[in-house]
Amino acid sequence: MAPMARQLTLLWQTRNSGLREWILQIFSPLVKEEIFDGEHKIVMDNCLVVDTHLHIADPLYYPRFRGRNAFLIRQPDEHFRDVSGVYVNFCGVFRMHYSGAFRRERVMPIPLGYLNGLGRKGEPKPASQRKYAWSMLGQINKSTRPDALNALLHVEPGFWYASDGWTPGSAQVASNEMKNQPASTYCELLAESAFCPSPMGNVQQETNRPFEALEAGSIPLLERRLLMDVHLKLLGNHPIPTFSNWNQAASFAQTMWKDKSALDQLQSECMTWWQRYKANLTAEAEAFVDRLWMDVPSSGSQFVRGYARVPGWPLWEVLRHHSVGAMRRRVVRQARKVIEQGRFFERI
Repeated sequence: MAPMARQLTLLWQTRNSGLREWILQIFSPLVKEEIFDGEHKIVMDNCLVVDTHLHIADPLYYPRFRGRNAFLIRQPDEHFRDVSGVYVNFCGVFRMHYSGAFRRERVMPIPLGYLNGLGRKGEPKPASQRKYAWSMLGQINKSTRPDALNALLHVEPGFWYASDGWTPGSAQVASNEMKNQPASTYCELLAESAFCPSPMGNVQQETNRPFEALEAGSIPLLERRLLMDVHLKLLGNHPIPTFSNWNQAASFAQTMWKDKSALDQLQSECMTWWQRYKANLTAEAEAFVDRLWMDVPSSGSQFVRGYARVPGWPLWEVLRHHSVGAMRRRVVRQARKVIEQGRFFERI
């Protein structure tokens, strides 16, 4: 019989976390109980703190965990805003949004995962029997999302919806019939889509979209950069189709949609890999906690490499995630914010 995992109290400082179901799926063997604080008041031994926006929380709160056998789940930090002395107060950190600047001896990277309500609902329908070759919805007019949608518009049948009102002009090939329908249909739409294009988010390549797609049995289409393939770094070798540009992705999707046997084979490979990956991730988290149990770090350098403390490093790191088009759109968006709102950084 395998030994039981060490148990920790899951201490929530993130109010109403949209990732609670994902976190519980991966960390459930380690969780003894859950406590919801949200005010940065509770401090305890043997706990797993879940927190966001560490850079604006009370800086006196985190040092109180030092020596208490505490671990941290750092929810999304795509701007790398907390490369500071916070981590040294914990035995180990589970961190969303990958960077090689964080030392794996003390920082274990984990995917963003899926939002609440978008976990697997049952056995997925074969990709060859789905209504759409692809679907894409959400805010479109930023990063590389217009590039992805424009490339895929002529792959039929497709489905798209731009919640920010973006339009490709006269090229209305794919349907935009999603208007005035509830967002709850998103999961159903994924379950009827063979492919799910997953362009970068606000700042980084990684988003929740590919993991939500995998939960629904839809095959993500990923992008990579010359200087950054974040999904390979984060996930290791994987079968998910990954491309340097969205024209390549569209051509691939169109070819696969016509070859139903190959399409179903690819779907099976992705689904099998994803279930195995999640199981392995849980096992790695258990081993990580076991290895660092009661191991108080001596300095912050055990968590972060020296170059991550150089001024301007976060900017260089996020630039590696951008294509030329994504950078151009970002400059336009930030300039508009300066003019309209008098601030530069977007709130995550």
